[in-house]
Amino acid sequence: MYSGFRQKRLADGTGLEKHEFVSTSNDNSTTWAILRASRSDPPVATLNDSERRATYVAALEQSEQLFKAASSVGSATAPLLLYYGLSQAGRAIVAAAKSVRDDWRLMGHGINHGPLTVALPAVRVFAEGSRGSFVRLSNVLGSPIWDKQADAVELAALWDALPQALDWPLRESADRRQAHRLEYDRYEQALPLLTFALCDLPTELAASASLGQDLARYLRAYPMLGAYSYVKANDRPGADPAVSFYANGRGEVELHVMVDDGRKVDEQARRAYFEAIAARHSGAYSSFYLVPAVGSNKHPMHPLMTWWAVLYTLSMLARYQSAEWATYINVDRSPHAVPIEQLLQGALSAVPELIASTIRDVSS
Repeated sequence: MYSGFRQKRLADGTGLEKHEFVSTSNDNSTTWAILRASRSDPPVATLNDSERRATYVAALEQSEQLFKAASSVGSATAPLLLYYGLSQAGRAIVAAAKSVRDDWRLMGHGINHGPLTVALPAVRVFAEGSRGSFVRLSNVLGSPIWDKQADAVELAALWDALPQALDWPLRESADRRQAHRLEYDRYEQALPLLTFALCDLPTELAASASLGQDLARYLRAYPMLGAYSYVKANDRPGADPAVSFYANGRGEVELHVMVDDGRKVDEQARRAYFEAIAARHSGAYSSFYLVPAVGSNKHPMHPLMTWWAVLYTLSMLARYQSAEWATYINVDRSPHAVPIEQLLQGALSAVPELIASTIRDVSS
């Protein structure tokens, strides 16, 4: 069950805007209840268009049924159900979007893949065309796409951009760039600085003898962060960041970012600046994360679109390369089997909450 949940009435809007998530477990029943409640009190964009409203309602019903079906099957078929459940939810999101006027119908995948016979982490995916669902929804959400096959992104990079993949990589690599939890509320903020902890640094990076340089190189993949300073380990000039180590060998550093070019800001402005840097992921990992940009993108993807690309790839493998997929999910032989299990399990809670929060965002 949810460990905390409250409802609040906002100034305007209907449906999902009445609800605010506080914290969760893997039980997603409350999330689906909220989505179901929105069908009789739908977003404003659907109210004067009976076909648009009907699409919103039917798409959410199919999405819920597909996700619930996925919770009762194994890794052999779960990717198919999860991907098509998310695809249906995408139709509801666009139907709910206030920014979309007449062209709210989604058709086609809008995403494609390279050869499926290469090693699993190296399977590449790319956006395709201008009308497909992945491209259209990415545009609605302001999420970057890569529209050339030459810029195709490896599954491993997309995988690592999800918080649920932290302990379950598809491929161990020094070049791995993962989603990092940011902890903001533990600090008493000092104007005009924004202070937060960058959590879960890889063990090798946290223990580096030249952490300042290595951290700067590592964080180039995180363009939303921008310029930063850090708490130093000592008072010597050029000292490295101070690291707090975890029992598992990972660590964290305390970073400072200048807000509004140093002009005095209030707490609300500082919080808004923090939320512009971080991405909100839902599910059992509900928190703010610093997310890497993948491929040739200059900005990180919307979390829902990262899930879309990952689940699409897994579903194509399960559907069209069923024998190879069976080897990947064989826990007795494949190192990928348990990471796949863990990510699919995480999707059952994380994705529905992202669907709910995204509908709330686009309809408000």
